[in-house]
Amino acid sequence: MRKEPGTMDREKIAKLIDQGNKLIEQGNLRGARDLCRQELERGLFAQDEKWPILYYLADCCRGLDEIDEAAKYAWQAINLPKGQPIMTQQQQLSNHLFGLHYLASTTDEELREKSFLYDCFAAVAKKSLPLAHSLKRHRHKRLRIGYLSPSFCEGVTSYFLIQLFAIYDRKNFEIYAYSLDSRQDNVTASMQEWGVAIRFFKEGMDPHEMAQAIYDDEIDILFDTNVHCLGGRTMQVMNYRPAPVQLAGIGYMSTSGSRAVDYFLGDPYCDPPEADGDFAEQLLRMPYSHFCYTPSIRAVRVQRPYHVHEPLVFGSFNNYHKMTVEHLRLWREILQRVSGSRLLIKSSLNEPQYEENLRRKLEKAGIDMARVDIDQAGIDYLERYHDVDIALDTYPYTGGGTTCDALYMGVPVISRYGRRHGTRFGYSILVNAGLGELAAPDAAGYVMRAVQLANDRGLLQALHAQVPQMIRQTPLMDARGYVHSLEMLYERIWKKWLEQQS
Repeated sequence: MRKEPGTMDREKIAKLIDQGNKLIEQGNLRGARDLCRQELERGLFAQDEKWPILYYLADCCRGLDEIDEAAKYAWQAINLPKGQPIMTQQQQLSNHLFGLHYLASTTDEELREKSFLYDCFAAVAKKSLPLAHSLKRHRHKRLRIGYLSPSFCEGVTSYFLIQLFAIYDRKNFEIYAYSLDSRQDNVTASMQEWGVAIRFFKEGMDPHEMAQAIYDDEIDILFDTNVHCLGGRTMQVMNYRPAPVQLAGIGYMSTSGSRAVDYFLGDPYCDPPEADGDFAEQLLRMPYSHFCYTPSIRAVRVQRPYHVHEPLVFGSFNNYHKMTVEHLRLWREILQRVSGSRLLIKSSLNEPQYEENLRRKLEKAGIDMARVDIDQAGIDYLERYHDVDIALDTYPYTGGGTTCDALYMGVPVISRYGRRHGTRFGYSILVNAGLGELAAPDAAGYVMRAVQLANDRGLLQALHAQVPQMIRQTPLMDARGYVHSLEMLYERIWKKWLEQQS
């Protein structure tokens, strides 16, 4: 019997991945990575069968925090379309775009150009044409706003969204929330108490079915809070245009790259005028901050003692993956210039492999490990700020929720910013908090600000006492002002759509 072309290669692929998985089960992730590299270099696989191995190899590298290598292999696989399902390419492109934000080597041009490729995959992957809209379908007494997210459970993005559900204008708006899974917790329970209509989609549900369900609710404006995170599952829904006006932002750091999204939410500090060209969407700038920070219940309960430690302690509670070797070298310089100072690192990630990866990066950056404390993740995340004098932000993927948490707990944050939206979260938060002088546009300024603040113990002590009250009185925590401003933007873009239809 004649075999289908490529059958033998697929059997080899399955065997290779099985061997890799066995190595991973034995705790040998590096061995799985090396095995895949060796087999690819032997040239035994046909060109149209390399992509599954390259994706697997990228996952191995990602697990080892070799994010540059992971991005390289994933991009090679994306560019091998023969034999690869278009939905796989689309999902992997979203993963690749998200991963680019972690890389020190990613240029603004590369991110923009690759993001703008997204529609090439989306157009082919769709099972039908975009859904049609008319004035007749959208003549509601109250404007219907839908929020699309993988979930609405407790987490960083939910803390930035929750006021939009709690204090919205019930006279003029109806709020709907669409969750891509069925998880529920105290956040979703509160949303339901506030009158938010939540639809929980079944796991594995087709994006077209989800889009149809949103369309059937006659949503006027749909807000994608996730975009290309988690394989771009929300973007796959947005591609069908289930609402006549669509926007994105808050939980993602740059353009969707898609013509299915009309607007992207920004602010004057994350998005200076020259940023417009980075977006396929029209930038919709809030007056002050595109974030509205709501601290968790645990943060509200924690009492903050105001004292500076001796020796001084720098800290970072950001995701380990955000800590690049290039930026860690700046932390090494800061530690060297502040005599006796120490570094405390804590992350939400809690696996031995992550700590091993971090230690390897710290050593590569030349940091004296005797001056470093690494905490495992735990419920004492916020209490641990008691032991930090100055927080050091990451770059180019800067902190959002972690920066707000630090300020709320009274710890000043030193941040660095670039030109594009995702590198300026820290800058925007600090400016809005009245602490813009703690942000620097370059590496030298970042180091200088950290060292100067560390050497001015009087100023540092004053900031520890004053920063918690400062952030409470800024646009970052002005919930009513924030919600009102965003609702005014909603009314403006809806009016524009109505005029276009007329």
